[in-house]
Amino acid sequence: PTAVPRKRLAEVHQRRGQILIGVARLDEAIAAAEQMLELARADGDRRLEGEALADLSYAHFMTLSQDHIPAFKRAAEEAGEIARAVGDDRLLARTLSLIGSIDVTEARLEDADRNLEEALRLARAGGFRDTIIATQVIAGISTNWRGKFADATAKAREVESLARDTHDGFNEIFAMSNRCFSHIALGEYQEALELMVETRGKAAERQSPFIVARVGNTQGWLYEEFGDFRRALELDRECVDIGKRIKNGNVEISSLINVGFDELNLGAPERALPLFEETIARADKSFGLHRWRWSIHLAFTLAVNLLALGRDTEALAQAERGLKEAQATNSRKYVGWFRMVRGEIALRAGQAAVAVADLEQALAVAREIGYPTLTWQAAHLLAQAQAASGHGEAAFASVTLARDTIDRIAAAAPEPELRTTFAAWHRVAAVHETLEQLRRG
Repeated sequence: PTAVPRKRLAEVHQRRGQILIGVARLDEAIAAAEQMLELARADGDRRLEGEALADLSYAHFMTLSQDHIPAFKRAAEEAGEIARAVGDDRLLARTLSLIGSIDVTEARLEDADRNLEEALRLARAGGFRDTIIATQVIAGISTNWRGKFADATAKAREVESLARDTHDGFNEIFAMSNRCFSHIALGEYQEALELMVETRGKAAERQSPFIVARVGNTQGWLYEEFGDFRRALELDRECVDIGKRIKNGNVEISSLINVGFDELNLGAPERALPLFEETIARADKSFGLHRWRWSIHLAFTLAVNLLALGRDTEALAQAERGLKEAQATNSRKYVGWFRMVRGEIALRAGQAAVAVADLEQALAVAREIGYPTLTWQAAHLLAQAQAASGHGEAAFASVTLARDTIDRIAAAAPEPELRTTFAAWHRVAAVHETLEQLRRG
């Protein structure tokens, strides 16, 4: 019955937009931010205009779509200009966090670190908990990608605690989903599985299909680590469907890559290869903000697939490309994987000394970042290369490391079924065979 002040109405649109982001109704969230922006400008409120632009930028970011990058950048940069003009540290911290997110999407990781650290410094000094949360979410993802899993876990835990205190239900489960990655990479499988179950339950309650699918895709990866590719395939297909339904390329492309990897390991490299090639074509055209990350991941899976088909020259070309990109972005886990692929190719070509050099580097990376799966696989191939080079004692030490790592993984299996599939995996059986051969020889 009475006129609502523009500022109050703008704040209503802001809160509504935050909810819409949480439930993955992103077109509506963008529209809400645009309405907030219109009201702020009509009222001549520069600080509120900056807030609206920051909200608009974040809504575009959460689409995780290449098509939204120009609008994402434009809104963040305009918000930053206003923050400096009006001297608002809270808004400045928020815009630096957004600009750091842009840097991460475009592989400018040193710039990202600088902007995110400055955003975090301002946010901590001012007690801006919402900005601390948003900044640490992105910083945690970037940290995980560079193989600093313990640091990524610490960042995620801080976000979860702050998010619960501020009733930020979306970022709480977003951080929980990020922490799942680090636990798996560190071999903390029981904690990872319990966290995934909890996160998926909360995400379903909070109507967040993005997080439901993101965690489902991560659980598929956990199953892959134990050689349970059938259960992984079921989950990954389910997540592809969710990604398509909510039009989220990040979820869909992650799940498609996993589907191809599952098919490959279930003995169908001919079916997997077209999946990888199709995914590459789609990623190049439209999918995902973090295109550089997809490029690395796809280069690895494609190299492994080509290797399984005996197309070693093509596999090497993919490994070389992927290694270059992984080194440029300090993606240490993938540096290790590509070194391992190169070593395997050299070993198959009878170049044992070349293989040893690459595989020693792969193993060093694996042990440095604490990733058990890469450790046992690289150590096993290294043992074979060392044996082929006539270094029997070194080969025995390497295959023993592979066996011991396998034993620790099996002991940490979060389900009896996973312990069974792991023991039955032909790659695990091959380690025991190599150990026996070297023991006899």
